[in-house]
Amino acid sequence: MAVVVRRGRVLVTIFATVLIGSILCGQDASSPIAGPLSPQDSLSHFKLLDGLRMELVASEPQVIDPVAICFDENGRMWVVEMRDYPHGPAEGEDPRSVIKTLEDRDGDGVFEHVQVFADKLLFVTGVQPWRGGVIVTMAGEVAYMKDADGDGRVDVRETWYKGFAQENSQLRANHPKFGLDNHIYISNGLRGGSVVDARKPDSKVVELNGKDFRFDPTSFEFEALTGVGQFGLTFDDYGNRFVCSNRNPLKHIVLEDRDIARNPSYAPPTAVHDVAAAGEDSRIYPISRAWTTSNLHAGQFTAACGCLIFRGNAMPERFYGNGFTCDPTGNLVHRELLGASGATFTGRPDREGVEFLASPDEWFRPVNLAHGPDGALYVVDMYRAVIEHPQFMPDELKQRPDLALGTDRGRIYRITAQAKPDQFRWPQLGDVPSNSLPTLLEHPNSWQRETAARLLYERQDKSAVEGLSRLITSGNIPAARVHALWALDGLGSLSAEQIQAALHDEEPAVRAQGVVLAAAHMNESPSLRTAILKLADDDFAPVRFQVALALAPVQDAEEVAALRVIVLADARDVWARRAAAIASGERTLELFEGIVSQLPWGGRAAKPDEIDLIREFVTLATASKEDGAESRVLTAILDLPSNEHADRLRQIALQTFAEALPRRRTNLAALLKATEDKTQVEAVRAMFAKAGGVASDTSASAADRIEAVKLLASDENNQETMVALALAEPVQSVRVQAIDELSRSSDPMPWQELLAKFAGHSPSIRRAVINAALANEARTTMLLDAIEANHIKVAELETAQVGRLLKHRNSELRERAGKLLAAAIPEDRKKVLEDYQVVLKMDADPKRGQPIFKKNCATCHRIGEIGVNVAPDISDSRTKQPAQILADVLQPNRAIDNNYISYSVITVDGQALTGIIASDTATSITLRQPEDKTVTLLRSDIEEMRSNGISLMPEGLEKTIPPQDMADLISFIKNWRYLDGRTPLGESGD
Repeated sequence: MAVVVRRGRVLVTIFATVLIGSILCGQDASSPIAGPLSPQDSLSHFKLLDGLRMELVASEPQVIDPVAICFDENGRMWVVEMRDYPHGPAEGEDPRSVIKTLEDRDGDGVFEHVQVFADKLLFVTGVQPWRGGVIVTMAGEVAYMKDADGDGRVDVRETWYKGFAQENSQLRANHPKFGLDNHIYISNGLRGGSVVDARKPDSKVVELNGKDFRFDPTSFEFEALTGVGQFGLTFDDYGNRFVCSNRNPLKHIVLEDRDIARNPSYAPPTAVHDVAAAGEDSRIYPISRAWTTSNLHAGQFTAACGCLIFRGNAMPERFYGNGFTCDPTGNLVHRELLGASGATFTGRPDREGVEFLASPDEWFRPVNLAHGPDGALYVVDMYRAVIEHPQFMPDELKQRPDLALGTDRGRIYRITAQAKPDQFRWPQLGDVPSNSLPTLLEHPNSWQRETAARLLYERQDKSAVEGLSRLITSGNIPAARVHALWALDGLGSLSAEQIQAALHDEEPAVRAQGVVLAAAHMNESPSLRTAILKLADDDFAPVRFQVALALAPVQDAEEVAALRVIVLADARDVWARRAAAIASGERTLELFEGIVSQLPWGGRAAKPDEIDLIREFVTLATASKEDGAESRVLTAILDLPSNEHADRLRQIALQTFAEALPRRRTNLAALLKATEDKTQVEAVRAMFAKAGGVASDTSASAADRIEAVKLLASDENNQETMVALALAEPVQSVRVQAIDELSRSSDPMPWQELLAKFAGHSPSIRRAVINAALANEARTTMLLDAIEANHIKVAELETAQVGRLLKHRNSELRERAGKLLAAAIPEDRKKVLEDYQVVLKMDADPKRGQPIFKKNCATCHRIGEIGVNVAPDISDSRTKQPAQILADVLQPNRAIDNNYISYSVITVDGQALTGIIASDTATSITLRQPEDKTVTLLRSDIEEMRSNGISLMPEGLEKTIPPQDMADLISFIKNWRYLDGRTPLGESGD
């Protein structure tokens, strides 16, 4: 039954909020508010950028737990309510997700009319209007639902696709969106799936591991796409697709999987670009007490979702094309200014230290954003005490009592320019005849354009063709011309002449879309190929990028020449290089030779991007299937100029070539022995000799020496130089590289000495030596011999290295390692740990544990504001169980990070010092000692330096920390972040 709130307290409350609660910029942020607040009270605390206002358009009880909204062609707001978050229904109970429609029938901006469209659904995540109903993502499927009899309730329900993963309520397929190319796109939610067309028993299966999904809603063809988005998907005006995930607020999908598939021999490192700073590089500025599961993530994105490229017209023009992302953990919406960067984009925050929208109300949980028919930005607020799935919580929080608080609340806001009119007439595009829809493609609000485009594709009405054709050449805005192209394509009425017009459009973005369409229609009209080739030297990088992809795979010398033009023009753009690599197909060798012959080496040193280009194409060309490819690549490398500017590039090219040869089942030494071209042999030998000199030259830069070492690894005659560098080189980075290169050799000679002198190695050298030992069975045997002889302590192996030993494919080595590792913990330490197990069952108080930590641990460890950072960071203990913390305290030498092993140093004047190595250079070392003291020593002043093979943390703390104090200490380490009492714990955290 529809609910129309015309009278009474609810409507009055909301209406008052709209009139007197609108937020203007400059309002000072108040102190964090624990909540919950009423809708009008919450609205009064927002901080919003200048020139904007924010209005409440719907709230509880009309909407509960909203996670997504969209508007249909007649201005109805469709609301997805995920009431079953996070656990889902209990056994025997009905699912609780709901889809509603809301209407503003009096034009005051408040959606007062509410209709339940469908209920008892499981984990609904998104809706997309289609042919009078909606496409729905939910419960591992894509469904279609429609009200066939006009009563507002679903009557038609069809499952279209099924097989999406359902492991976690917040990692599911979501955000179905109609794209520029007349497909429905879906963000996969990270967990994959094996998707089939549920209507076809013999349907193909599409695997979605690491992929997103799209389908044509008329032909129902479907495929996997490059991804992967977690909860969010958006487009710009020209079909560029963006997604997000917890730590990645805005990612651009640069290369589609269908493009990459055109060259099975090429594997790009990534197909996705972080437009906004991600992970630990991201910065957000909450004005609430933004509690993150890991304290190390404070001030960073941890729950990025609901990304949107804003393209409405109800906010000032400066916001058009900006990227917006929600962070419900931070109680804010973040804004990025986007700029072109080759084939992709770069983002930057509008202002440091200030967010687009933020609230001190800790229950404000923005989870999604949407465009409206009015051109406004809509914010979906789930309004919960907690937005976090228990699966990702530390154990002590999994049963926190406030997980379900807020399941009776939810708010939706509209943000517009401050001067926006108070009355708005919602559009009725469903009543607009098809031949009038093309005029809406010129609307300044993208919602109007995209809705018109969708209706054109739905109706398949050819009466619109004439109006669309006019737009191709006379459309006033580029977005209209692009929409007209794709709309005609969707109607099967796009001509080669219209594509040609797009290829000659004055707007670069239109030309780029023209190339995409030309590539799809090239077989029907060969003249399009000629037109595409002419755009290889277009002034606009994205056009050249699309030309490269359109040519994939190149078929003849003319196309190779066009590709070469693109590569030379875009050498600094990694995405252009990747597109060219895809397009090169089986003619990579020809392309490489052309690039090398035409790069402007002249009288200057190669630029970094040119070096990267040569590395990439040497590798690709060496992998060519053509006969004699190795010889031709080597010839091209040796034909590079030999002068002070080009010699480093020649060296890097030769080194890259040598590294690529093993994939062809050969190596550089074998190639030189087999060649009859003695001139080539002499040239390579000369390069080896020069590299040997650079590698040993202590006055050369570390970077140049490292490059030289890489090349020397291919020279059988320079092994003595490599061994000398591995054994005694003072510059640590050069020495590590020498050890790494020697690890590819089966010669056991240097490893006896490297392992015998293990105690004197710095942390980086120790790590390199152990990793090299584990790469070869003979060396692994030598490592186990050294452990058995106590030259190397088990504790000096890192956790990952221990894991490699215990999982070694050689059963004899695996068993021997297991015995040695088991015997490494002294019996007295085992006994102490056994005796102290009673601690784990004691009632503990983290407040009592705080002074115990300060007394016994703070000289080396820091938690919160207590202590110093000398030893490893133990403040983020969310993944550690109390039993593990107890073992770490009582058995500090059981496993030690190499960066924190204690060293003893004797100076030439007899001074004895102990500490961990904080810095290690060619001329000095710096020791860090308890209480954060540091001592820097010249190497010339050091007589002896040895690892103690133990941690700075002493054994025997049980002598000063009795069991009850130990229980309290562990409780403090585990629960210190909850001492303010604002994060309620479940039983496991007591």
